[in-house]
Amino acid sequence: MAKTYKCTNYGICTEADKGTVFQETDLEEVDGKFVCPKCGQALEEIEKKPGVNGKLIAIIAAALVAAGGTVYIACFKGKSNGGNDPALGIDTIVLPPADTPKVDPQVDTPKVGSGADTEKPPVPPQPEPSQSTSYNLGWGIYEGPMKGGKPDGLGGEVRITKSYKIDMKDGSYKQVTKGDRLVNTKFKGGKLVQGYIHHPGGTQESFTIGY
Repeated sequence: MAKTYKCTNYGICTEADKGTVFQETDLEEVDGKFVCPKCGQALEEIEKKPGVNGKLIAIIAAALVAAGGTVYIACFKGKSNGGNDPALGIDTIVLPPADTPKVDPQVDTPKVGSGADTEKPPVPPQPEPSQSTSYNLGWGIYEGPMKGGKPDGLGGEVRITKSYKIDMKDGSYKQVTKGDRLVNTKFKGGKLVQGYIHHPGGTQESFTIGY
């Protein structure tokens, strides 16, 4: 391939100012040098630029670095220019691996779908059960609501354990014996107020004490 030359006699030679490119085959050689046909000054050889666009290489290299890893780009030239393989005319560019972000093992990563970050609905408060326990009346065992350690309230039951006369406070009495039961009773401050007497034979009678 023929070499090309230019004149560097700027400001004096019009060919230099115009940037005229001379082909080797069109020049006259004087004392081993090619001279400008206009001003006669020795010409300067124009070096061939690489065939691959340098800007394009820079753009591709930047994109590959962003993607991470080590990439090798071979730039083929018509002529070796100090590359790694002069026989092939190849320049090899080695790009460093991109930085990989480090993960701190001490930082807890929320797990998707584990339910750990799902708020549970509040549990409504459960109503407290009414205070109910056993109480020995001396003539029967009471089971029902209590207050202050004594029978108090509606709905209790007394299992008669021995014969007893219930004073009606009006001069009369209700006789109960072992085996009878008082149901749906009402007590107030430990005192029996009213209820139903169930006898083993199936008969029943109601009563109300007139305090």
